[in-house]
Amino acid sequence: MSAATESFTAWIYRLPKWRGWLQLSPARPYMHTEEDYNTQYRLSAPDPREGEGLCALLKTHQIDTAGPALEIGCGTGYLTYGVSLHYPGPDFLVTDPSPAFLRLTQNQLEAQGATTTRRHYAVLNADDIGDLPEGMFSVISLRSTLHHILDVPGFIAACGRILRPGGALMMGAEPCESGYLLMAAVAQSIPATLKAAGIEMRPHWTERLEDFTNTVKFCCLRDLKKTYAEDKHFFSPHQLAELGGANGLQLKFYPTSSFRDFAPPYVQSFHSFSNFFLIYLQVCMNFDAEFMEQIRTHLKDQLRFIDECHRSHPGPEITGVFILKKTAPGTPV
Repeated sequence: MSAATESFTAWIYRLPKWRGWLQLSPARPYMHTEEDYNTQYRLSAPDPREGEGLCALLKTHQIDTAGPALEIGCGTGYLTYGVSLHYPGPDFLVTDPSPAFLRLTQNQLEAQGATTTRRHYAVLNADDIGDLPEGMFSVISLRSTLHHILDVPGFIAACGRILRPGGALMMGAEPCESGYLLMAAVAQSIPATLKAAGIEMRPHWTERLEDFTNTVKFCCLRDLKKTYAEDKHFFSPHQLAELGGANGLQLKFYPTSSFRDFAPPYVQSFHSFSNFFLIYLQVCMNFDAEFMEQIRTHLKDQLRFIDECHRSHPGPEITGVFILKKTAPGTPV
């Protein structure tokens, strides 16, 4: 047993427990009903490819996996399942501030049985990650979680402190500011485009559209109090590279990628701007079927133009995979 494993084992043994889980933070429920999350976002779980792809990237970038892995914000286990099957290290600490999400993930994983690592579950709010032991973890994994965290600079700094040398902060499905701003700009043209086609905006269409554009504006702004919002931030690769660099972490960014792209059958999940834009409005913003049909019909020229500009390379950068590796100065990622 390695020194890192012994230290981790001793540490979790001392932690208080609540309802059978380790307790690192007070419990905090998700803003919406946890049991409805997969249905709303059309996620099918369990699916090992997301976690399998993350673990493939660990190997590609020669990330140290001798110590435990930590997942922040497991949600319904979309990333968790594959990591528990493929992570080569000794322990995997699965966390979420929501007890309902922890229960859903734990039940799912236990029903699947086999795993390559010892699993542990804890109630943890990401803003409390600074309380974890220094140099404890080889991997910190997140999927669609960073934009929920209030103090992102503080979180990145804490990750730099609790990671082992050679370890990495692995983040997927995080929103990129420039891509979402482009989506909102295109969306703002919808009323004028439909009016020119002789179609009147309905009140509930206007309500959903304004909800989307206001959300984008809120997440872009950095001079607002965002304590009680569920979705708080958008990011740029430059911003995360600077935050990482200030804390001994070097960035590798894969634009328009997801973790699952790096697992068999190695199919790029991002098809085009127009595809992402239309799916996002329908699934995430709940635009109704009739409104979506009008958008597809009357904005096809604008969407085709953006797609054509990126026919030879990935983009625009709406989302992606961010790897922040803890290395000695001057060491390549």
